[in-house]
Amino acid sequence: MSIKGLTHPYDGATACSRIYRHGHTFRWAKGDRYVAVMRGTCVEQRRFLIIQDRLRPPVLEGPQPLVDAIPAAGDWSDTDLLRTLADLWARRSGRG
Repeated sequence: MSIKGLTHPYDGATACSRIYRHGHTFRWAKGDRYVAVMRGTCVEQRRFLIIQDRLRPPVLEGPQPLVDAIPAAGDWSDTDLLRTLADLWARRSGRG
C-alpha cells in the first residue's frame, strides 16, 4: 500500500515513535501525515532509544501488512497523542 505522506513502514532511515495497543502496532514517522497501523506486535528496524516497552509474544519481525493509515496532525514524537490516536482508531473500528 502506498500513501502520499506515509513513510513505508520498513524504511528504517526515518526516526519514528511506536506504540503497541489493541493487538496492533501504531507507527508514526517524523514528517509523516499518517500513522501506520500494522496487525500484531511488529518491529521492523533497529531501535536505539526505548523508554518503555511491553511486547506481547509473538513479536513479528520483517514486513507485515499495513492494516490502515490514520490521518495525523501534530508532532510525531508526542507519545500521548499517538496513544490517543490509537485508542480512537480502536474504538471506531470496533477493536477497543
